[in-house]
Amino acid sequence: MKQEEYEVILQYLGTLIQGTAWEGCVYAVGGCVRDEIMGGEIKDIDLCVHLPLGGVRFAEWLRDKGYAMHGVAIYPSFGTAMLHLKAFPGLELEFVQTRKEKYIDHSCRNPATAFGTLEDDCLRRDLTINALYRNLSTGELVDITGKGVNDIRNHVIRTPAAPDVTYDDDPLRILRCVRFASRFGWEIERDTLEGMTRNAHRLAIITRERVRDELDKMLTCGRPVMAMELLRTTGAMHYVMPELEATYDMVQNEYHSGTVWEHTLAVLEHLQSDKLELRMAALLHDIGKVRTRTTDGGKVHFLKHELASADMAGTLLSDLKYSNSFINNVVFLIAHHMVCKPWGSEGQHIKPKKLRRLQYTCGTEERFDDLMLLIDADNNAHAPGKCLPRQVERIMQRTRQMQAAGSAMFGYQLPLNGRDVMLIKGIQPGPDVKECLHFLLKLAFANPLREKEEFVKHLKGFPLPKK
Repeated sequence: MKQEEYEVILQYLGTLIQGTAWEGCVYAVGGCVRDEIMGGEIKDIDLCVHLPLGGVRFAEWLRDKGYAMHGVAIYPSFGTAMLHLKAFPGLELEFVQTRKEKYIDHSCRNPATAFGTLEDDCLRRDLTINALYRNLSTGELVDITGKGVNDIRNHVIRTPAAPDVTYDDDPLRILRCVRFASRFGWEIERDTLEGMTRNAHRLAIITRERVRDELDKMLTCGRPVMAMELLRTTGAMHYVMPELEATYDMVQNEYHSGTVWEHTLAVLEHLQSDKLELRMAALLHDIGKVRTRTTDGGKVHFLKHELASADMAGTLLSDLKYSNSFINNVVFLIAHHMVCKPWGSEGQHIKPKKLRRLQYTCGTEERFDDLMLLIDADNNAHAPGKCLPRQVERIMQRTRQMQAAGSAMFGYQLPLNGRDVMLIKGIQPGPDVKECLHFLLKLAFANPLREKEEFVKHLKGFPLPKK
């Protein structure tokens, strides 16, 4: 939402509580106050109430007074409540009491919570820039650490409490720190960075789903390369994607000017898309080189590394609890990222039937376009003189020409199906049917505009393998 709407909502709530027990006790907190100071769009408004059980009780008061829509969603174990105001029906508000936390079980990040002071509430938060409060009654900005506002102005990331306490209590905050630093491009304060490194081992207790959620946000931020480098330098990558660690120092061949890791970061940098599937494919596209590296006469090879990379990526993403459709798309992109390498730097070796085969294999124009973006980023990240900067441009030109002529093969279907093949050839279901369909597809790749009768004619003359 715009800053103006945010101010109207805070003023509305401030007016509602004037002269009540809530006056002076309700604060906007966290990201909304940070974004207000930064002058950006406000995503969510979180409110804390400096009274015992204040979040739930204040939400219920708003409901009972008729200001809320559809009742109140209450989460008693967390002391939080959520509702929509009738005056702003499109906005969901979250309410919580100011609280303090005590981490009793060191093997998990779920603390015991109780009512606490504003200072208690501040010190339990992840970053100083997210520990700022705006009093709805007075408009006062409360910066308990005395650092939050200055850290925003000076572009510094740090914890409100001692880093060792913050990260030992909840190591997920290490990943959140990486995310915010790379989101804004800000420097992590030295003690905070050292604390992240000292406590990276605590990430072992974080569920894979929570790791995945943070990784997604890192990869889709404006600086994914910065995020990945922070994961590497702090040791957090070992608890996110440990398979990538072997790429850090792996020397490549003359086609590359850096290690596998450096090349991977260069591909991420060159990728002209913020689509999560593409950025994940870029991150993992060469991970299979750790399995396929060989040397022959002093030359380094990574034969079929794209297939090994696809296999490893599938296992890794499954472990992180990604959906099957997401995994399938990423694996497809990785498995095919080398397919165009023989086609020449200017696309001079493109054969129409091979280009149509690739269109058909991709199935949709969207997947084809995604693959081209990945290939283009990979091409441009190779060593000078070994990259193919115009290859994808030429491939796309040829594809558009085929589309204009009606001969592109996205979503193509043969005019004959398996039943037709059995009738024409007088055969039963089995491998011979598959062989015939494969033959017909090869005909289509050469010319998909053939009439059905021509396919029938060629099929009749196709010799079946002798038994």
